[in-house]
Order: sequence, then C-alpha cells, then structure tokens
Amino acid sequence: VSGEMSEHELNTERSEMDVHGVNHTEGGWPKDINPNEIEQVARFRKKVEKEESYVTTILNLGKSMEHCIKQNMAVDIYGEYFASEDVDLANEPPSAKTINVFR
Repeated sequence: VSGEMSEHELNTERSEMDVHGVNHTEGGWPKDINPNEIEQVARFRKKVEKEESYVTTILNLGKSMEHCIKQNMAVDIYGEYFASEDVDLANEPPSAKTINVFR
C-alpha cells in the first residue's frame, strides 16, 4: 500500500458585477411620429400590427422562446448532482437572481 496522498481544490473565478441604472426613453419611431402623442403612437402601432410581416415575426419569436423555455425545463432541479461534495456556505449569505420572466 502506497503512502502517497493527493489533495485538489478548484474554485471558479469570481465575476465582478456593477449595478447601475439606465435612463431609457422611447426611440426608433419614424420622424413623423411623436412618441409623446398617444393617438399618433396608437395609430402607428395599429398599422404595423396589421402587416403580415409583423404576424410572421411574432409567431417565429414565439417558437424560439418556447424552445428556450423547454430547454430550461429539461433540467432536473431536484437531482443531487454534487452529493459527494461537502460545501461550506456559511461564509456567504444566501442569494438568488431572476434573469427572465416569461408569461
């Protein structure tokens, strides 16, 4: 029996995050549409929503999003993937993030 032993630890690099706000104003409207005029915006949206390309684009986006959502649902969230590892989480407070919400 050999008396040699080995130990190995691996930590991933911590990513640095910065929290800051962004002032978003509506943009991308045609020059003849004033985004502050509710009636002009409503008329323009109604016109665009009647176009065939709009309907096709929305349907294609729906299919893409459904595919992504199904991929996320394919992971077994109750499985114990790292049951053999002892992890000490006492040093860090618990945290969670919401990345996307789809309805």
